[in-house]
Amino acid sequence: MMNTPQKILRVALIQSDIIPDRVEDNLTSYRNKLQNLTGEVNLIIFPELFNCGFSPLFGECAEPMNGTSIRFLQEVSLKFNADVVASLPVREDKAVVNRLVWVTQEGIKGQYDKRHLFFGDEQQVCLPGQHRIIIERFGWKILPLICFDIRFPVWCRNACTNKQFDYDVLLLIANFPEQRIEVLRTLAKARAIENQAYVLVVNRFGKDGNENPHNGNSMVISPLGKVMAQAPANEFAILKAELNMSFLHRIRNKFLVGELWDPFSILK
Repeated sequence: MMNTPQKILRVALIQSDIIPDRVEDNLTSYRNKLQNLTGEVNLIIFPELFNCGFSPLFGECAEPMNGTSIRFLQEVSLKFNADVVASLPVREDKAVVNRLVWVTQEGIKGQYDKRHLFFGDEQQVCLPGQHRIIIERFGWKILPLICFDIRFPVWCRNACTNKQFDYDVLLLIANFPEQRIEVLRTLAKARAIENQAYVLVVNRFGKDGNENPHNGNSMVISPLGKVMAQAPANEFAILKAELNMSFLHRIRNKFLVGELWDPFSILK
């Protein structure tokens, strides 16, 4: 697929339940439910730890980069002629990371290891990442992050130099629990407004391996902080949306706050 500029970015957010630690069952479920995905789409996005979810044993589901789950993502990319994003536990040497992978028809375009690990199982199992990535596809610049990262505005921060922004879309894949869903919505809106960018949030529903309930509410947020589309709570959904580059440019050109952002560097 050519990375040619386009004004419209068509996305499909896959809001799903995730059976704890049962990788093959989850992949089979996705195969069946993705039969409902129709029409043109550029980017398909799954939730955090899409293949196994969180549990006290999720580290045992860690795979190499040529494992079953990444081959599944490649299969989806080829079938739907689209890029695919998800995270999964990946084992490298003796370490496990919560790794977001960006898969195209040609292979892996990029990868990001979650920097801000959540308390408990994740901090005990995974090593934190150290570097952000920005993916350029279809004429759009996209910052992919994972769940807890949304609470850290410096890590989410956009930059603007000579009216050129570091990114146009902040993409967040998540396992955000039901009890904090309003926190997620508030943070996502804030990140959109302060960075003058679209925000995509893909969240799971159902109980994880620690019996923590999740209710989905995946959403697409405009650069003005408006919820453009939202998936229903507590059910499987394919939330489709179109992001408009012309609208984004109008917002940025009308309100030139990007030129006033304070410069900074992340030291560690």
